[in-house]
Amino acid sequence: MSSATFESSSGFALLGEGDQLALEGALDIHTIVEATRALSHWVRQRVTNGHRRSLNLGGLTGLDSPGALLLCELHKKGIQLTSVRTEHRALIDLVCDLELKTPPRPHVVARWRQLLIQLGRGADSACRDTSDILTFLGRAVNEGARALAHPRHLRLPSISRHVAETGIAALPIVGLMAVMISIVIAYQSVVQLRPYGGEEFTINLVAVSVLREMGVLITAIMVAGRSGSAFAAEIGVMRAREEIDALKVMGLEPMEMLVVPRLIALVITLPLLAFFADITGLVGGAVISQSLLDVAPLQYIERVHQAVDWRDLFVGLVKAPIFAVVIGIVGCMHGMRVHGSAESVGRETTRAVVKSIFLVIVLDALFSILFEKLGL
Repeated sequence: MSSATFESSSGFALLGEGDQLALEGALDIHTIVEATRALSHWVRQRVTNGHRRSLNLGGLTGLDSPGALLLCELHKKGIQLTSVRTEHRALIDLVCDLELKTPPRPHVVARWRQLLIQLGRGADSACRDTSDILTFLGRAVNEGARALAHPRHLRLPSISRHVAETGIAALPIVGLMAVMISIVIAYQSVVQLRPYGGEEFTINLVAVSVLREMGVLITAIMVAGRSGSAFAAEIGVMRAREEIDALKVMGLEPMEMLVVPRLIALVITLPLLAFFADITGLVGGAVISQSLLDVAPLQYIERVHQAVDWRDLFVGLVKAPIFAVVIGIVGCMHGMRVHGSAESVGRETTRAVVKSIFLVIVLDALFSILFEKLGL
C-alpha cells in the first residue's frame, strides 16, 4: 500500500514507501530544488531487506536538463531507474554520457601583486594614451596647416556651424556658471575676512580669481563636458555606421572633413567664451558686493581697476586656445576609436570627457607654476 511521501504545490510528487518510489509530475528547473531535497532525504535512509532501491519514472510528465542531471546522479549512486519513457531515455542517456569535470579553482593572486599589476597597467595605458594624443595632434596640425595654406580646403559652413553650436549655444550656461562661481567666492571671502576687518579685499579676490583662473577653468570644463562629449559621440556614431569608411572610399580625408573644422571652431569660441565668463563673473561680483558690502557699481569698477591689470586678463585668456586644442583633440580621437556598437560609443564618450577635464586641470596647474616663475 503506497502513501504520498512528498508532494509539492508545483505538481511534483514522490509516491511510495521503503526502497520503491515513484516520481510523478514534472522534473524541471522549477521543481528541481524540491525534488533534490526530497530525493536526498530518501537516499540517506537505510536500505531495508537488502533490496536495491528503484525509482519508477512512468508517471514523469516533463523532464529537462537539470532534472536529467539529477537522475544521472541517482543512477550513479546505485538507484535503478525503471519505466522510463522513450523521449526521457534519450535525454537521460545524453546527459549521463557527458564528461562532467569540476572546473579548476582560479589562481589567486596576492593583493600586493594585484596592486603592482594595476599600477603597471595604468602606467602602460597612460603612456599609450599620451602617444596616441601626440600622434593625433600631429595629424590634426598637419591637416589644419594644409587647409590654412590652401583656403579652398577649409570647410567654412562646417566651421560656422560648430562655432554656433560650441560658442553661441553655450553662452547662457557659461554665463550662469561664471556668475554662480563669483557669488560663491565673494560669500566665502566675506565670511573669512570679516573677522579681521578685511572684507573690502573681497573685490580683489573675486576679480583676480575670476580673471586669472576660475573664468577660463570653469569655461573649459563646461566646454569639455558639453562640446567634447558631442564631438566624441558624433564621430563615434559615424564610425559605428561606417560613414568614415565611406568617406575614405570616396577619396575624402576624415581628418580634414571632421576633425579640423571642429578644432578650428573650438579654438575660436573658447577664448571668446572665457572672456564672456570673465565679464559675467565680474558682474556677479558687483551684484554681491553691492548687497554684502554696500559698494556702488562705480566704486566696484574702480576697485577692480586697482586690483587687476592687463596681465591678469592675459594669463587667463592665453590658456583658452591650449585648452581648446586639448578638448578638441581628445574628443575627436576617442570618437575615431569607436568600433561598431552603441556600447563603444558611450564608453569612448565617457573617456573623452573624463580625460579632457583631467588634462585641462593638469595644464592649468602647470600654467600656474609657469606664470609664477615668469612673474606674471
